[in-house]
Amino acid sequence: MGLFKKKKKGSVEIKLAADQFCRILEDKAADCSHTYCIDTDADQYNLLYRNGQFLGMPTPFGGTIYPFSVDPTKPGTRRDKKQFNRAKVVCLSKDFNLKVNWGTKIPFVMADVNTQAPYSVGASGVIYVQIDTNDAARNADRFYRKCLTQRDAELFNTDELRDFLSEAFVNRVGAKIQDYLEEQGRPLSNLVGLQPSEFVKISEELYPKMKDIFADYGLTVVKASSGSLLGRLVVNPME
Repeated sequence: MGLFKKKKKGSVEIKLAADQFCRILEDKAADCSHTYCIDTDADQYNLLYRNGQFLGMPTPFGGTIYPFSVDPTKPGTRRDKKQFNRAKVVCLSKDFNLKVNWGTKIPFVMADVNTQAPYSVGASGVIYVQIDTNDAARNADRFYRKCLTQRDAELFNTDELRDFLSEAFVNRVGAKIQDYLEEQGRPLSNLVGLQPSEFVKISEELYPKMKDIFADYGLTVVKASSGSLLGRLVVNPME
């Protein structure tokens, strides 16, 4: 084995496969030439981390990232490279829009607003989530940190992410539904045996309350969820 390891130089492309929503390139400065760069696509969120700090998205419309340059959008010098130890580019799909089926495993208990009689309430539905495009760089970073850093991000597939988000949603949704029902002031007995059109109406009214339920993950519940968010509401009096 030689004394000197051949350094990476020139350009490397970072691109997602059709079924991927995350790919990562991580390098040490000592292993790379100052000419080393990464080519990115416009249909991806391309996040740059250097020496452990998040530097945003240098190429929001695609282009070349120079990970060890003071200005990562321009070629750097050998002097630039000496300032940094390591760099990482995280690529996330902009097309990531995930359908999540959710449902309460254990009904929650509510008291009727008029009679105070206890009722058990169970619910289920379908939501669609994506990275919130408002301040996309920060939200993409939040999604990566909260959802992907504790696992192998490149192997974490959509089924696993769907299960993760479904569990998180169920833990939060009960209180939102309870708040909504209390605000309506309807006797819970009136919610027994609702028709499909009524579920759509309730879903549309619930949507503004649910839209930002995943905000701490950098995700938003998209408008397409407004008619399907609540597909089933089971209200039963308790003896």
